[in-house]
Amino acid sequence: MLSACSKNESNDEIKLSSLVKADFSYTQDLFDCTLNENGSLIALESFFSKNIEEYKNIAELENLNISIFFPENNTNITNFIISIISNNNPLGLKKFIDAVKSDDITEVASCSFAIFQHKGINLKEELINNNNSFINAEILRCKYNDAYNFGTFQISINRFINNLRTIELPYSISYLEDNSKNDSFIWINYFYTEDYEDILLKNWANNKDSAEIQSEFSANATCIDSKKYKSYKLI
Repeated sequence: MLSACSKNESNDEIKLSSLVKADFSYTQDLFDCTLNENGSLIALESFFSKNIEEYKNIAELENLNISIFFPENNTNITNFIISIISNNNPLGLKKFIDAVKSDDITEVASCSFAIFQHKGINLKEELINNNNSFINAEILRCKYNDAYNFGTFQISINRFINNLRTIELPYSISYLEDNSKNDSFIWINYFYTEDYEDILLKNWANNKDSAEIQSEFSANATCIDSKKYKSYKLI
């Protein structure tokens, strides 16, 4: 989808591009959770429902944006992700974590609450009033190939986004610098229609630009995995 630079760029241009830094505007943490053996989604919903006012107060005071990601097309869900966007506020984030621990979330699920404060930037933001309970999301975890970084990536990021402007598809993209691993990043796509896969397949996936951009992406980064989710905004 993206890439560092076009094949025609000179070595000097590549070196200059590599100096470009992302204009990060927030921090985001993704906490992996697993339902207990006797846990259930109903129990999870009940846990958050009975404590929601407490969590809303913390989120409002500390300026936190909290969502839950459930695996897509999985009838027997055992894993989920708690996503928390903050403004470089690890202490406020810890306050929320301490609250859910104090309320015994461990009776429902076990979560890895390691705080990494991944630095984030919205590469594309869709201004849309989403009335759906869930948003389709795709999380890609990737690692830069040798000699590549966000700066060299930026040209093809822009090319990718500009190419998709011709398609009537509401979507947003978030880019996170993965602080838990060296030279790694997390790419999150958000799609606001249920037929987004059909739209992409019909209008973009098989065209010439798509193939070139995907080839450039592979030259610059290797994605370890890609998983689809239904994202639910908790607070």
